[in-house]
Amino acid sequence: MTNQEYLIRLLRGLLSGQPAQELPEGCDFSRIFGLAQNHSVAGMAYYAAETLKSPPAGELAAKWRQVRDKALVKDITQQAELETISAAFTAGGVRFLPLKGCIIKGLYPQTDMRTMSDIDILIDPENAQKARDIMLALGYTCEHFDYEHHDVYFKPPVMNVEVHRELMGAEGREFEVVFSDPWSMCEKAGGLRFDFREDAFFAYILAHAIKHLDESGTGIRTVMDVWVCLNSEMHIDREKALAMLEPSGKAGRAGLLVELSEVWFGERPHTEQTKELEQYILGSGTYGTVTNMISNDMERAGKKQYFLRLLFPTFEHMKRQYPVLKKAPVMLPFCWVMRLVTKPFINRHANAEKLKMLVRK
Repeated sequence: MTNQEYLIRLLRGLLSGQPAQELPEGCDFSRIFGLAQNHSVAGMAYYAAETLKSPPAGELAAKWRQVRDKALVKDITQQAELETISAAFTAGGVRFLPLKGCIIKGLYPQTDMRTMSDIDILIDPENAQKARDIMLALGYTCEHFDYEHHDVYFKPPVMNVEVHRELMGAEGREFEVVFSDPWSMCEKAGGLRFDFREDAFFAYILAHAIKHLDESGTGIRTVMDVWVCLNSEMHIDREKALAMLEPSGKAGRAGLLVELSEVWFGERPHTEQTKELEQYILGSGTYGTVTNMISNDMERAGKKQYFLRLLFPTFEHMKRQYPVLKKAPVMLPFCWVMRLVTKPFINRHANAEKLKMLVRK
């Protein structure tokens, strides 16, 4: 058994309520801890590891336990803040829809087992300024506003909130046909809070997962989310949810992700397709890799077109980086020049990877 397989076995035991298997020969707790951190499941894995007859010990155990304890504190803080924001949005007349981890974490055996880096909330675009005023009044600073498809807020020490003005960004345009009116797929949940109906929620979770999978990759936590949703009290009809994704052309890809979740956390046997997807995901980490992103982009566009887009991004892309273009599109050539001058000094690692991939291809 590999370290990766054993980590999945630990997580599977927690979800099924089964005792954790002792560390197999050839596996190493320090490597398992590193892998778990890379996939944002270290806190959850520690719950299983600490029950072993021969658990991690010494400095590694202390470090691992600290990750779990921090996840506990962050979870409590995030849930309290979501309640505060929910009340404030309702009082301020802002309709809102909590997304992704906000809901999924409630389906796990313990909410802190499912970590999330930020709180994601959808609002109506016309309420963006009103939401900003509310967030500032709650003690947040605005990191980005009117940039891409969401506004970003931060409150020390750990609170990050993304207030979305649309459900899918530029990378998920194929799903717009499915989620053109997300509010029609929701039900009122109290105040001005709305929640997705169950099958629509699962369709959205799959769409979001596929968006990341096809962009730069995604990790163990995403596959686990899929299994947890399907085996929760939500009573999701998977076939109905997958059928909802048919217009996007990604239903087959989503179905394969469902199959892999059942291989890892259920009793489904592997196929060649699930084995291939498994290897891609295990090498990706929670949010994918720069190499995956570049390789996927180049495969979709072709080397020449990809190189041209690196130098001269589309107007839509540039508009998100240079808001002045919204009022003065004629400035696009000047913004291209500005970007060519400044880009080499920003995200140097990512830029170096792009150059390497271009040379290899």
